[in-house]
Amino acid sequence: MSTAAKTYIGLSVGNHNSVIAIINKDHRAEVIANEDGEHKTPTYLAFSGDEEYHGSQAKHQIVRNAQNTVAGFRDILGKAYTASMAEQHAGFAAIEASEDGGAVFVIGDLRLSAHDATVRYLARLRTTAEDYLGRKIDGAVLAVPVWFTGEQRASISAACADAGLPLLQLVTEPAAAALQYGLGRESSGDSVAVVVDVGGTGSDVSLVAATGGLVAVVASAHTTAVSGEVIDDVLVRHFAAEFTRAHGVDVMGNARAVRKLRQAVEGTKRTLSSATSAPCAVESLAEGIDFNSSVNRTRFDILCQRTYAPLLETIEKVVKDAGYELAQVDQVLLCGGAARVRRLQARVASLFPEETEIRDDAAEELDEVIAAGCAEQAALIAQGGADAQAAADLKADVLAHVVGLQISADHLAPVLRKDTPLPAARSVSVALPKGETRAYIAVSEGEAVPPKPVADEDDEEEVEEEEEEAAAAPLYRPTRLLAEMVLELDAADESTRVEVTFFVGSDKKLTVTASEPVSGKTITAVIPQ
Repeated sequence: MSTAAKTYIGLSVGNHNSVIAIINKDHRAEVIANEDGEHKTPTYLAFSGDEEYHGSQAKHQIVRNAQNTVAGFRDILGKAYTASMAEQHAGFAAIEASEDGGAVFVIGDLRLSAHDATVRYLARLRTTAEDYLGRKIDGAVLAVPVWFTGEQRASISAACADAGLPLLQLVTEPAAAALQYGLGRESSGDSVAVVVDVGGTGSDVSLVAATGGLVAVVASAHTTAVSGEVIDDVLVRHFAAEFTRAHGVDVMGNARAVRKLRQAVEGTKRTLSSATSAPCAVESLAEGIDFNSSVNRTRFDILCQRTYAPLLETIEKVVKDAGYELAQVDQVLLCGGAARVRRLQARVASLFPEETEIRDDAAEELDEVIAAGCAEQAALIAQGGADAQAAADLKADVLAHVVGLQISADHLAPVLRKDTPLPAARSVSVALPKGETRAYIAVSEGEAVPPKPVADEDDEEEVEEEEEEAAAAPLYRPTRLLAEMVLELDAADESTRVEVTFFVGSDKKLTVTASEPVSGKTITAVIPQ
């Protein structure tokens, strides 16, 4: 985006693809096309003789020149070399230990560190953005996985500097996604959301809390058991078996044929997200034999259904570890290219009650969400939105417990929810019975009430009664009384209301003020941390 002659971009660098976004003149996130007219730039480098390739051209080298193709360097950045790195990248440029204990890619006589590979790639992305916009880039907000260590964050910051890409801020991927979905805006209110990011090499699940301009990541987990690659593997095995049955040729034993088939099924998978069937065609797949086939969505869903279970388990674990019930999640935010698979979306939705909103509407494509969120963050920085900037970088403190009005010994009406980013303020209006001259206000901490399981009964009426009881039960119960306040009033009538305001500052001190606007009477309690 351009503000006072400054041009800022949002940037998502994934292990498979990277995306650049800006805020356009209509104040909407817009993804920049690269030199090939594509919105996604594959995160690959390749070398052939004196030629160096980037993005799509590098990815095309995989079939014939895999040993000189560099992939997966983002996650290696800032890490010490391990033998598992070489195993995970088998089939691409070899990885060895460097003299300083890091990892280097070996391409003939060239030894390319993860830092050098990242610098070359980021410099190309900067050039792509500048060529598209026709002006110099003055700053970028870049997303990193929430599980990145301090060393990895420092390494990618250093790579940005060496690539001539001015770094405004690193933000976590779930925070960027939440911003793009509109969480944390002043008008969006409080929200607890689960961000489900299904990427090319793994999935990240994060629970985020958002309130007026602030977003905080509460809990997260990473799994490699569900990813675009895992789904691709299912399709590769399916079509390879079909080819073997038709021609008696073992495709899985031919590394080059597998790479060709893998590139083809990526397109098949994308097509199935919007169509009921999709083709898969590979010229000269093996022994000079062309391959042409197709798969419908129903068959695809049957093939892949077992691969989704680890993602569902990860979602349940993250919500539980954060101290929440699934019923307390307001929204599920989907992002990442593989999250467009419709059956996977349906399986995720099945975990939550109908009231939970399942969203995939933040961008034209789900793998563009994070970059667009980074562009939104860049716009906030340009406008001086310091609070939003800090929150997206996980610098905001959060409330440790739900706080609200104690209605009874087993019922708490929440006012500020657990994990609300601080500072925060909320007000509620309390009606009084006619003729009442005293307003009693009890302020308590609380906890969520686990939903009561419904018995598996044959009697439908009994089951319905249990469901109604569970629906009527309070969602929170008080655990610790913080303050009791009594506001003396004139006799209340039908219009009398007491306004109760809760404010928690960055010091976590709670101030509760009860006032009656007509008489101007007020009382305040201050509860230290």
